[in-house]
Amino acid sequence: MARHLAVGDSSGPLAIASASYYNPTGVLLAPGETYEIAADDSRWVDWHQASSADGRIEPSLIQSMAHWALRCKEGRWFQLIGAVGRSDACMFPIGMHAAWTYTGQSGDADPELCLFANDAWFAYLNNHGSVKVTIKRVG
Repeated sequence: MARHLAVGDSSGPLAIASASYYNPTGVLLAPGETYEIAADDSRWVDWHQASSADGRIEPSLIQSMAHWALRCKEGRWFQLIGAVGRSDACMFPIGMHAAWTYTGQSGDADPELCLFANDAWFAYLNNHGSVKVTIKRVG
């Protein structure tokens, strides 16, 4: 069941599946809240290329040619990405660790934080594995 976190509370570790377009976290957001989002050292796999939540520093030739289809253009291939609700309208790169403040970008009341592996929008079927993520409200 999705809920708001109090300052100092954590959620997780959560398994964020690389084959899921959105992974709901159960964390509801309110404007002004700040979170630390941290992934462990596990690796997820795109086709046969493993990477951490930091994603691929050097994309493959095919990935370079398909950059137009990458869901979060500000992020790297297979980097851990956050989304406000189940929408690509408000996304932000996370990687292994990030602090992030929700400023009410979505306009929705209490949207849920979702996470995913950054991949081409049509290429999630060849992904496997997951990374474990902990979300802590810090402000």
